[in-house]
Amino acid sequence: MTGNPSFQRFVSLTERDVPMLLARMSKDDLGIDGERYGVVSRLIARPNATVPDLAVALINKLCLVHSIARADLGGIVLSSRSFEVEEHLAETMRRLEVSCEASAIERACSGFPAATELAVEMSTRLEERVALLTPEIISRNINWEPPNDTPADQHRARAQASKLFADGAAAVLVHPPGETSGHEILDAWHGEVRDEHALIQKSEVPEALDPWGEVQAGTTTCISMPGRRGWQLMRTAPELMTQAAHKSLTNALRRGDIEGEPLAGVVHHQANGLMVPRIEKHLAETDWGQNAKVWNCIATHGNTVSATIPLAMADVQDKLEPGSLVAMPSVGAGGPGYRPDVLSTGCVLIRVGRPETAGQA
Repeated sequence: MTGNPSFQRFVSLTERDVPMLLARMSKDDLGIDGERYGVVSRLIARPNATVPDLAVALINKLCLVHSIARADLGGIVLSSRSFEVEEHLAETMRRLEVSCEASAIERACSGFPAATELAVEMSTRLEERVALLTPEIISRNINWEPPNDTPADQHRARAQASKLFADGAAAVLVHPPGETSGHEILDAWHGEVRDEHALIQKSEVPEALDPWGEVQAGTTTCISMPGRRGWQLMRTAPELMTQAAHKSLTNALRRGDIEGEPLAGVVHHQANGLMVPRIEKHLAETDWGQNAKVWNCIATHGNTVSATIPLAMADVQDKLEPGSLVAMPSVGAGGPGYRPDVLSTGCVLIRVGRPETAGQA
């Protein structure tokens, strides 16, 4: 038993779980090659799939894995980069037919640390289990026209985001303090840092192409990183994520939850595979992260905004050393609303639980 809230098993939705909602697509399917950035294949939401569809499927899988009923949940926290996140939560709760406390949050790429902070507060206050959900559909805000290295690439917001982003959904159960000995949550925080270069922007693109090869009617608000902003972000984010991890370690040390031991692993916001060696370089320059393993899980997920960390945790949770410290830092698009003047940031720090408690339903 621990004196802090804890995570239980992370679960993710795959194309096998919900073939009617998600399809796995490669560079040949999309006409876009993301392999330079570590993306080999990714999940794309089918045209009729919605965020509430993914959220309901997540709850169903989470309850199945943990052998609990929906009525056993004391709360639900839904994190999604969608501007309509409150409406998505309301529809999800209506379809689930549960009456527990529920909150929605939109903090873009740092949605998972922000949602964890909220779920920890809710679980502790209610002394109940809380489901943390990260259903993400971002493919509809990307122009999937193949780039041709002309000025039109920048004007039509193609080339950068289409090589990185994908859809996906993952969830985890948060238990209140003292209830289990799962992955102990030692720290969770989110914030923002000033971005004077507006590294991540929104562009209004007429007749953008969707991932299924269809022209979208009217104008679509698309993610854009014009010029060399994508490269600048790749250089900036690793340092900021290292700083975020250090902040969590400092917070936990100040509270007496750790005794100054080094970090064993980093499961970061999987924004771009090229960031991994840069994170390793920054960690090597510290006295607390020199030997930390940086997990690279982007190959079959892509950048799924707030779902990237829980998707990565679903991949690696059984490979983590019990008792070790693992940080989950994030840096990326500003939220709410993809603000161009800030980057969102945050971190979750855990002590890995024993396999028989954290790794089983």
